[in-house]
Amino acid sequence: MSQPGGPTDLPPPPPLRPRGVGEILSAAFDLYGRYWRTLLPLVAVVVIPLSILQYGLAEATRVDRAGELSAEEAVGAGFGGLVIGLGSLFLTILVTGAVAWAVAGILVRREPDLGESYRFGLARFWPIVLVSILTALAVAGGFILLIIPGFIFLTRFSVSVPVLVVENRRGTNALSRSWDLVSGYSWPVFGTLVLAALLSGLVSAVLTVPFAAWLLKGLLAGIASTITTPFFALVLALIYFDLRVRKEHLDVAGLEAQLRASAP
Repeated sequence: MSQPGGPTDLPPPPPLRPRGVGEILSAAFDLYGRYWRTLLPLVAVVVIPLSILQYGLAEATRVDRAGELSAEEAVGAGFGGLVIGLGSLFLTILVTGAVAWAVAGILVRREPDLGESYRFGLARFWPIVLVSILTALAVAGGFILLIIPGFIFLTRFSVSVPVLVVENRRGTNALSRSWDLVSGYSWPVFGTLVLAALLSGLVSAVLTVPFAAWLLKGLLAGIASTITTPFFALVLALIYFDLRVRKEHLDVAGLEAQLRASAP
């Protein structure tokens, strides 16, 4: 993997400085354009096969229901759905950690490496699972109670995974660190997340809505997720670094030192 100050043909990373909402999204597009050749395969090898499996199982179950599903078939379909669902969840978490590590490295002028990114995702797999579960429970509880707390938790805990990746903080420590970083900047962070989600949803809708065949729809849904997942990870990472620059005056040297310390 290329190290900072290594190959001169690598484009310089965007400077770590305070950015507005539009600047964060623009920087995410810029980094995406530079590194898509690594980021897309990083996601595609996992997401596309899973997407096809999910759509295929849904289609098989739909067809069987038309002919009155037997008890054995119902149990088999349910078990298959559970296995695919759990596999999708775990592999999505693996991809989340791998992409977050690749994105953090990009900002210190490290060329993203597929193998190293997945090794990092595996090494941090269970901590990412725990942080994801805690965040999901908090957000779900907030929506069940009064709706508005759900958006607050979603915003305040949004950079928990970058915190875990860069600072190696785990569990509730990662959540509390995310909460503290976002504090005072909740509205800009929320606005950035909403715009990134709308852009990602638009891409998914354009690719999947016009098609009815399950195989094609599953393939295109996987492609859509492959395109949008790295972009959203870039946005989250840039939000995280923006907050640290504003509050702690983080620079590239400091970030590089933290990445070296956090490397598995």
